[in-house]
Amino acid sequence: MKCPIATYDIEANLKARNWAIKNVDYGPANPEEENKEYWKNLADMWSVSIDDVQEMRCGNCAAFIQTPEMLDCILKGIDEETDGYAKDVQGAANLGYCELFDFKCAGERTCSAWLSGGPITKKMTKNQQNMLMMAKTEYEMEEDE
Repeated sequence: MKCPIATYDIEANLKARNWAIKNVDYGPANPEEENKEYWKNLADMWSVSIDDVQEMRCGNCAAFIQTPEMLDCILKGIDEETDGYAKDVQGAANLGYCELFDFKCAGERTCSAWLSGGPITKKMTKNQQNMLMMAKTEYEMEEDE
């Protein structure tokens, strides 16, 4: 597997992450804080309760990739040393790769593009690949508008 650029290039990762913050409400910045306004806005957008929307996290999104291969890419991108600190960083943030928006994503955060059915921890099925491709195409079209 070829590692996505955002797993090892911090500038590419930050560019994609910042796009997600501005365009699909990637957040909250610190999931350990209350963030009442953030959660209320998402709950209103989804027409669900705040309790329900707080369960819709990157860590259980169908675009959240945590296959062994992807985690290896993320770990190597953080620290080339096999006995280094990368596993601690990945574990603390529950990092995965957002297949929709091409950046390293923290599992406790979320966005307005959340999709049920994740995380992806094994090789994706054709149905999963097709669903993500359709969702990604939708967001790319919106970006062009």
